[in-house]
Amino acid sequence: MNLNTATSATAEDIKDVMDYHEWTPEQVENGTKIREALGVALKLIIETVPPCPDRSAAIRKLRDARMDCNSAITHNGKY
Repeated sequence: MNLNTATSATAEDIKDVMDYHEWTPEQVENGTKIREALGVALKLIIETVPPCPDRSAAIRKLRDARMDCNSAITHNGKY
């Protein structure tokens, strides 16, 4: 199912998107790499960018990137 163009969804589609999916060891390894890399970026932002709304937005976007990467890893790029 392509969520970008979907006009309907089966119960199975919804369940697949919303259910918890336990990660394989390879997915855990990939997720760890992503979290570590984004953690380095977060540390640099905190240490070098003055506190301001733009910095807050940048930090939020890093968190969003982590969540989007986790979803992509979980669903193997399906969504």
